Amino acid sequence: MLVLSRKLNQEIRISENIVVRVIGIKGNQVRLGIVAPADVPVLREELLTKIPSPVQQSCSATRGVKSARC
Repeated sequence: MLVLSRKLNQEIRISENIVVRVIGIKGNQVRLGIVAPADVPVLREELLTKIPSPVQQSCSATRGVKSARC
């Protein structure tokens, strides 16, 4: 596992198409912003094991929508 330290507003590039940015730090919580192509599923780990595969696909398609529960 690669472990990186980042400060507020700093980014990590996973590939040319995927960027993870630290957008907020409050106490022991960190808010991350993720920019990725629509065909790359981005899910929280705790939801990945709870939802069936077809739902995972629909969630990844709506991840840019603030009201999505993914």
